[in-house]
Amino acid sequence: MNPQPRGKPILCLDFDGVIHSYKSGWQGVGTCNDPPVPGVFEWIRRAIQYFDIHVYSSRCTEMEGRWAIREYFRRYAEDLINVDVSDKDGPVITITDEKPRAFLQIDDRCVRFDGDWTDPQFDPAKLREFKSWYQSQK
Repeated sequence: MNPQPRGKPILCLDFDGVIHSYKSGWQGVGTCNDPPVPGVFEWIRRAIQYFDIHVYSSRCTEMEGRWAIREYFRRYAEDLINVDVSDKDGPVITITDEKPRAFLQIDDRCVRFDGDWTDPQFDPAKLREFKSWYQSQK
């Protein structure tokens, strides 16, 4: 379920490749064994001053995936998980199975659309060559 905004704009963060370094690739919906992307939790601690942070992933379609993400936060940044969502001043990271109505999204697998489908970057053959940041480092 997509919770109601708590007053700040929603910033949607993809999990794999943005928070979880995803160096091992897909290991299953409940497996997130790679370390965090360096600096991500420090950045999130700053960002929650300006945004409600929602974490979204394709793994969130299953309860096991949502629990895996929650446990990942508990392991690496327990202070960012606040189970009391009524605490409007506390840091709350929402882990959701629905894409939220976000002000902005940060994702490792996206191309910004600027309104022009004739732009060469949208050539389907070029799109097939896309590599995320962690794939480019191999």
